[in-house]
Amino acid sequence: MQDLPSHPAAAPPADPAATLRETVWSVSVDAAELARRLPGDGASARVLDKLSEELAEAAQAHRALPGRPAPMSGHDYALLMALRTAHAAGEDVAETIARALARLAAELGGMWQVLANRPGSWEASHVAELLRGTVGPDGEGLDMYRGPGGPGGSL
Repeated sequence: MQDLPSHPAAAPPADPAATLRETVWSVSVDAAELARRLPGDGASARVLDKLSEELAEAAQAHRALPGRPAPMSGHDYALLMALRTAHAAGEDVAETIARALARLAAELGGMWQVLANRPGSWEASHVAELLRGTVGPDGEGLDMYRGPGGPGGSL
């Protein structure tokens, strides 16, 4: 015997904005239901993974709506949001960027690993200069940026 749906399936929304609203509403309802059961079990983790995928798709759909900003990757948006938050909090955004790059270099094992994807670019030369000023010319100050909450300060 099959379970019957609790309500008839709705016709798909006619426009992308309506689809976006429906998707975000659905994710928020599912997240609220899941929140009552947390920490839950492995199934909860799978549901959270699915919800994060649906939210990422909603973000992509939002960016695709007419009149939205030029296309950007998800990590570009995340970086922009982090910088906006730092700026709104009155932080020195240049210091925040320097600290983030130093932590990335510490995680990757050295300052040159940060630049490995495009080492000869003009951007890389500026980042290298910023890293040299932050962790020393040979990366001797990287240890203080290892791990969250280390002496390198909060990110």
